[in-house]
Amino acid sequence: MDYYLIGFFPKKRVTRSNWKSISDQNTDANFPAPYPVEQLCSVSNCIVDGLEVFEYQDISMNSFNQYGGFNQLNVAIDIIAKDGADAFDLYGFALPEFIFQDGLLQPEELGCVEPDDLGEDCPNLVKLGYDVVEIATCSFMCSPLTCNSEAWRNQNLVNQYCLIEHEADAIKLATEFSITKPEPGPYIIVEIWKYAGPKAAA
Repeated sequence: MDYYLIGFFPKKRVTRSNWKSISDQNTDANFPAPYPVEQLCSVSNCIVDGLEVFEYQDISMNSFNQYGGFNQLNVAIDIIAKDGADAFDLYGFALPEFIFQDGLLQPEELGCVEPDDLGEDCPNLVKLGYDVVEIATCSFMCSPLTCNSEAWRNQNLVNQYCLIEHEADAIKLATEFSITKPEPGPYIIVEIWKYAGPKAAA
């Protein structure tokens, strides 16, 4: 599959060592993924929060796209610097032009943003793996690996970031999720890159 960069996304750093339950009903909940997972890098904001764009009134809304990502890498880097690089990591999300629904692969135009290939304009990006996430138009919903405990059932596939290491396995999992429906779906595969520059280093 070909993947197209759709923006840059600051996300709070959630690791095994700094884990705190987000559940008011179950404050003692354990880290929601098995070893070898040491950090959660899921697309969904259910456990790994992103930034609320409306908090940044001094930034032109043209800086954001309909996925809620920043269009320019340098703007996202500046936001992380303001909010504290020790709390956030910065990711580039890339999508294929296909979704998975009811076991079938269906063409899906990105539509919301002008796709660009990952390339020289995006230096210092390190590929972490693939997430399979429920999508509704341009909104990312749940990532079953973290949101529905699917990482435990697929622990032979997940890496230290709770992501799928190999595309072929991500395709199989996306197909499976679209049939078994841990969330209603449809699903899309997201290729996840981490910005490894000095302001967003782990």
